[in-house]
Amino acid sequence: MKRTRKAKATQAQKLRNSAKGKVPKSALAEFRKKERRGYLGVNLRFMTSARSTVDESVTRQIMRQNRGRKACDRPVTKTKKKKKAEGTVFTEEDFQKFQREYFGS
Repeated sequence: MKRTRKAKATQAQKLRNSAKGKVPKSALAEFRKKERRGYLGVNLRFMTSARSTVDESVTRQIMRQNRGRKACDRPVTKTKKKKKAEGTVFTEEDFQKFQREYFGS
């Protein structure tokens, strides 16, 4: 029992040693953020300098990689859903019957 308490106390002490309110950052995430670079310019230079045409699948892949997550970068879909004509399930006779029963006339 004493060992578990002591282990918990040392674990809590290790957590307290960090600065208050600061969340430790991942070194790998920081490295990736700094090393991030765009290959769009390199790819465009390659495609324009090459005399032979590049496969369409390659150009599609390059464009897909450089497309952002913003709404303005997404392809536009032109299909709109057609609205169904709104109708009623009840007939005119049903309305007349309801009027007679409810209002008593």
